[in-house]
Amino acid sequence: MKKQHFLLALIAFCSFAFSNPDSKVFTTKEIVWCGIDFSEAKCIGSDGFNEPDQVKDRYFSSWNELVLTESDKYDVQKFYSKNKQTNDLSVVNKRNEMPEVDELVINEPYAFKEGQLEKIIKSYDLEMANEGLGVVYVVESLNKTEQEAVINVVFFDIASKNILWNKQYKESPKGFGFRNYWAGAIYKTMRSSEKDYESAMKKASKTKASK
Repeated sequence: MKKQHFLLALIAFCSFAFSNPDSKVFTTKEIVWCGIDFSEAKCIGSDGFNEPDQVKDRYFSSWNELVLTESDKYDVQKFYSKNKQTNDLSVVNKRNEMPEVDELVINEPYAFKEGQLEKIIKSYDLEMANEGLGVVYVVESLNKTEQEAVINVVFFDIASKNILWNKQYKESPKGFGFRNYWAGAIYKTMRSSEKDYESAMKKASKTKASK
């Protein structure tokens, strides 16, 4: 019984931490963009992913490059109200080589296990930054059957590797061609998280002012 109570308390604490961002998320004026992590993602619906080797070897890097080359559109610094942005994709570039091609595409539901996201972030050792505020998009699934991408937007402390704020988004893909189709869901995730970030920042500011 005590063990059960402990687990429930732990789950409640994690839920509170994820829904209530640490103040560092807003007060830190510089951000390190760590890219899009597909290392433990699944592509659901074999009809939509005929060439899983191309998804891994070509598109994982292509989607990450798109955010950098079209930074006026995918403006991480602007979306999260920061004064400076550093790009360090060293970790996700390595992690995106991890998936086994023959296990990448499935036809059944998939979701991260409890603690899986935290474990991913704990593995991060960036090459260009050892402290500060990092943000990474950890993709859970690209689901052609349901026509949605499930993406976790994660703000974390680079030094401690603790998650400061995480929110999951389910966005529909949109665009012409395979790359742009799923890039549409990534862009929608950015814009949705921008709105949530602004709302949470205003709430934090009001709470601070009332104290």
